[in-house]
Amino acid sequence: MSAHSSLQATANASTAEPGVDRERSFDLTGPLPARVVFLTHYIPLYQVRVLEEIARRVRHFHVLISTPIEPNRQFELDWGSLDVTVQKTWTFQRRWDHRVSKHPKDSALGGFSDPLYVHVPYDTQRQLRRFNPDVVMSLELGARSLGAIRYCRRSPRAKSVLCTYMSEHTEQNRGALRAKLRRYLVNQADALTYNGPSCKQYLESIGADPSKLHRLAYAADDRSVYRGAVCRKESTVRSRLLYVGQLSERKGVLPMLRQLADDCLENPRREIEIRLAGDGPLRDSIERFEVPQNLCVRLLGNLSPSELANEMALAGASIAPTLADEWLLVVNEALQAGLPMIGSKYAQATTTLIKDGVNGWQYDPCQTDRSHPESLSMALERYFELSDQSIADMRSNCRQSIGHCTPRWAASGAIEAISAVMDSRRDERKS
Repeated sequence: MSAHSSLQATANASTAEPGVDRERSFDLTGPLPARVVFLTHYIPLYQVRVLEEIARRVRHFHVLISTPIEPNRQFELDWGSLDVTVQKTWTFQRRWDHRVSKHPKDSALGGFSDPLYVHVPYDTQRQLRRFNPDVVMSLELGARSLGAIRYCRRSPRAKSVLCTYMSEHTEQNRGALRAKLRRYLVNQADALTYNGPSCKQYLESIGADPSKLHRLAYAADDRSVYRGAVCRKESTVRSRLLYVGQLSERKGVLPMLRQLADDCLENPRREIEIRLAGDGPLRDSIERFEVPQNLCVRLLGNLSPSELANEMALAGASIAPTLADEWLLVVNEALQAGLPMIGSKYAQATTTLIKDGVNGWQYDPCQTDRSHPESLSMALERYFELSDQSIADMRSNCRQSIGHCTPRWAASGAIEAISAVMDSRRDERKS
């Protein structure tokens, strides 16, 4: 077997989640005879295609959202063909103060404070009575899902599917009251969905019945991902790294810049250009950040999907330094574009999809020892030492490793969950 074939075989074997069929295609002879209502906070662009796939495979599908868009999000609204109603909602701004340990001294690295919005829709019961659903799907384990569970308990013909997007890392030290509510909701739900292996493990740790769990995965929007050739002129792109995301504490941008600066000082003949696609509260700090001559920092601001696809075509690799993400869709998008991902192990997409040396490298953004195997410096060393042929093989592996993660594939988990609770309702009627 050639080195190229060996790498591709390794990619196939290592990037699929254990126990999940890469080629799963749960299909039906026709739409499921179910009226489904999906409750969520808002609809990000990348979720539209997955929701449309669910809608296509059930008799009726309606989406209830708490708000058209959150204040810290910047994109043009596009709900596609979805049938959407905006609920009456109270919205509160809070801060997510994340610490990796209960002891402040141990959590200095990896801790952050990030703004978040809590939505409490107060017309959920009225809206659900209006649509009279067979299945109520609700995002997250909070007030929205509590309303969904209460409706289903009062309307025995309706079944609940709670959709969760989280990881063990993001859920550390969330508080006793929240933990109690989550255990109650998990116990009351007829089915649950999870976005990745770490989420599944977390749900099981708080009492979820494994037989009720179905994977509702992330998938990149097929309208905006880069689909051109993955081959590049390495002499032009190798030194160009691309970051995509908000410029915030949680995303780990400033620690990344410090580590890149240190690496450039230690390797004066190595030139790195880091291109930052996105905006946020740390923009001014980044603009003032002093860098060595062989490190170039370019702020691109918020980009349209087509502009971002073009940036991915011009980059050598993508870097994701996040301190906490329950998934991180840019990993999917970068792999589709043929970009090896140098990804933080605190993103579930990294730990699920990235295989070291095959389609990228995992690293610890909190590791300050440059010689440590999990440091950014060592990941950069491995990236820059690859021959042009090896990096070309890796680019092919990147696209191949993510090829199965389509919106249709992602939606299959939701269809399985809906089918399962509809089957349980039929069984209850017979008994």
